[in-house]
Amino acid sequence: MRDIVLHGHIFKNAGTSLDWSLARSFGSAFLDHRDDQAMRRNGGRHLAEVLADKQDLVALSSHHLPRDLPAMSGVRVHTIYLLRHPLLRIRSVYDFERAQQADTLGAQAAKRMSFREYVAWRMEPDTPPTIRNFQTLYLAKNKRSSTRSSRILPRFVDALAFAQSLPVVGIVELYDQSMVLLEEKLRSHLPALDLAYIPQNVSGNTAAAMSEGQRVALILEELGDLGKTVIDNNNYDLALYQAALETLTAATNKLPGFAAKLAVFRERCQALREAQE
Repeated sequence: MRDIVLHGHIFKNAGTSLDWSLARSFGSAFLDHRDDQAMRRNGGRHLAEVLADKQDLVALSSHHLPRDLPAMSGVRVHTIYLLRHPLLRIRSVYDFERAQQADTLGAQAAKRMSFREYVAWRMEPDTPPTIRNFQTLYLAKNKRSSTRSSRILPRFVDALAFAQSLPVVGIVELYDQSMVLLEEKLRSHLPALDLAYIPQNVSGNTAAAMSEGQRVALILEELGDLGKTVIDNNNYDLALYQAALETLTAATNKLPGFAAKLAVFRERCQALREAQE
């Protein structure tokens, strides 16, 4: 049986750090797939072609991983996603787009706007929904970009059911715990898997010493009266995140020796960082 890891890399959800670990584990047998047009246009059919063409492939990451995964004889797929608190993700998206050397619509807007102005612009219905229930849309089988309540509710129901069908959905704010669980679930199929990491592509780290609640409070303070609109436009992402967080927490509580496994994982990460210095 051929086992393959597929990482649905959601924008600004620590996916670059996970990809770094996959590349370290599998070397040339890992593919950071960047042919976005082909993946968007042909979905599972294109993915099946990639897996068939690259018989040595063990892991693949894509920003546009399709839900309609191919059924291939002799292939067992393990799908990974990471979710992030929507408000913390919004700040990260802004910091990234403001700093990146790109000429995209978002990068242009971030460079000329304050954080609050940028978020207000992103809340407009005709603007791409990069920070409006984006994670729900990503996990839904129907990824059409409309975020109107009447249209997104069935997508949320679908995204939630899909997330709950997966062995583990990682949480960015509990990244280490997520990686320990993923290793536990996948190592019997993929003995070379090692998800220890050095953080990659980190932006907006000035509040890193704050708790999650403090960082959320700071963002809401910056947004002022816009905060209610932001929460309303991320209501499904907040519900999806909370459900995944509860599932992850329950899984860590049930795993025998989890605290010891987490401590060993963090020692491995620290060794990587020290080796790099």
